Amino acid sequence: MAQSLNLQRNSEVFLSTVNLQGGAVLTAMTPRNTWKLEVLAGFAMSQSAATQDITAMETGITPDRSSQRFKTAINPVEWNLQTYLRPTGLDSNVGFVAHNASGSANSKPVADWYMWQALMSNIAAASGTGASSQEQSVWLGAGTLSSAQRASTANTFAHNSNYGSAAEYHLYFKLDNVVYQIANAVVNQAVVDAAIDSIATTTWSGLGGTLHELTSTTRDYAISVFGGTLTTGATATANANYVALQSLAAYHPYATWNVSAAGAAGTASFIKNRLSTINVQHQTAAGTSTTYTFPVTALSLTYNNNITYLTPEEISVVNSPIGQFAGAREVTGSFTAYLRAGTGDSAQFLRNLVSDTRPAPIQVSNANLIVGGTTAPFVAFSMPAVSFDIPTHGVEDIITVAVNFKAQEPAISEGDGGEITIVAKK
Repeated sequence: MAQSLNLQRNSEVFLSTVNLQGGAVLTAMTPRNTWKLEVLAGFAMSQSAATQDITAMETGITPDRSSQRFKTAINPVEWNLQTYLRPTGLDSNVGFVAHNASGSANSKPVADWYMWQALMSNIAAASGTGASSQEQSVWLGAGTLSSAQRASTANTFAHNSNYGSAAEYHLYFKLDNVVYQIANAVVNQAVVDAAIDSIATTTWSGLGGTLHELTSTTRDYAISVFGGTLTTGATATANANYVALQSLAAYHPYATWNVSAAGAAGTASFIKNRLSTINVQHQTAAGTSTTYTFPVTALSLTYNNNITYLTPEEISVVNSPIGQFAGAREVTGSFTAYLRAGTGDSAQFLRNLVSDTRPAPIQVSNANLIVGGTTAPFVAFSMPAVSFDIPTHGVEDIITVAVNFKAQEPAISEGDGGEITIVAKK
């Protein structure tokens, strides 16, 4: 009898600090260190090999025309997935305060707060396993996270975005009945897309050390937590828990959060992109500062760590990556708006940028991208020092202007980060 097919529709993805392939047991997983990611269709993960072809080439009527292929190295795992950007309302770090509650007194203002932390901070989102596991959120109260380094505060861990190597996690892809683990996974890039006709999303991509299929006992550990069919044929129920974060052999769901001391459930909100706006301030060379506030027709933001892996090049063996290193941190983006005349509108913004001949006027330009508009739910991305490219026109039925930009460190925190601050409100 043929085995059943494995469907993307039945697949699930989890992030954890627990390494099952490395010998951890199922009770090591708790809602404090293992989280489900509600992903959209189109996620991917793969690991390839580097090869070298050697060919023979000689003269003669019957030359040797053979060729050989050698596998020289195993490349790092590449993965990507997309989630909705959903504020939770857990933007307090002082315990249960009205609806801004957090069972661990940690600020967790978006459903994928741990992914943003993995992207922007050198502090792992959790420490320990089992009953000793603890959340380590670096999000501040009021639902904020900045790329600027800072010391720890009450219920908020110290944070540094100038790290040499990224914090490593473990990604579990439950592809219906087959379970894969990407060991030592890192989050390299996030792209926030606020297309006008859709819901706000974040596309995550990254790398990992090795890709393992979990089998036998290790697979049963994963299935006992995530839910599914065990190797015996018995069915295990998914063990999600958003209230008792100390629960063993459990994970935290994506959209449901504990919002009161009594364990009341709150649902993370979706963000409607059609309400998004942007505030831009630019000071001309003459010293005239103008604030531009206009609706956009397209908006995207990219945070990239430029992580690379180091792999030996020994001959006669198949080499494997030995470690990852973070490159230059880049925060870039673009937005498109209709061309409108008038003070504080897109035509004046274009005109001022075209006439600005300064090579780097970043300290007098800033931007605040508000995905979802000024009324909650929204997620805002504030950048205090921005270099704008000269806008380009789009000649269609309605004339548009498109602007690319790059956020940089402000002078006050140069060398310490600070290109971007995220604020999430439900």
